[in-house]
Amino acid sequence: MLVIGITGKRGAGKDTVARYIKQHFGFTILDFTKNVLAPLLRKQGKKITRENLIKLAMEGRKRFHNGIWAEKLCEKIKASRKKKFVISGIRFKEEVEVFKKYFNNEFKLIAVECDAKTRYERLKKRGTKGEGKMSYKEFLKLEKAPTERVIGETMKLADFVIDNNNGKLELYKQIKKIINNLRKQVNNI
Repeated sequence: MLVIGITGKRGAGKDTVARYIKQHFGFTILDFTKNVLAPLLRKQGKKITRENLIKLAMEGRKRFHNGIWAEKLCEKIKASRKKKFVISGIRFKEEVEVFKKYFNNEFKLIAVECDAKTRYERLKKRGTKGEGKMSYKEFLKLEKAPTERVIGETMKLADFVIDNNNGKLELYKQIKKIINNLRKQVNNI
């Protein structure tokens, strides 16, 4: 089994990395929102909005611990017959600790680095979640939010680091190198 976690700041390219790993190496993508939080909101009869997702996530972390949602994903992975997973959007170091506890050396963390200006331009271009009209000053202010500040510390725990400042071809080259390295370390991937 191999579980790859991806961490990085907003707009760094985490989902792009996850999709590439899925498409070219046959991994299953798991997501905190789609696979844990949204189903819980549906069960509670609540709309799936950014506000409700954030509220639920923070309530769970406050009530239990910062790794609670990682535990829920680990349970899904353990119950699955699949052997290769990629999880985009790991924010808290406690989430990394949970994945390492469940999967030991079968869990690897990739940090995706990208400078702030490039990430800002990507978010504006993407235009989701109201980010298309955001000023650079507003972007930098959001970088200081509690859920964003912790990411830098989590990135320091990475087994591999990808520099995503130089375009998709360079990004894909780095991903291939990491996966080929992991293939040598882990059986059956």
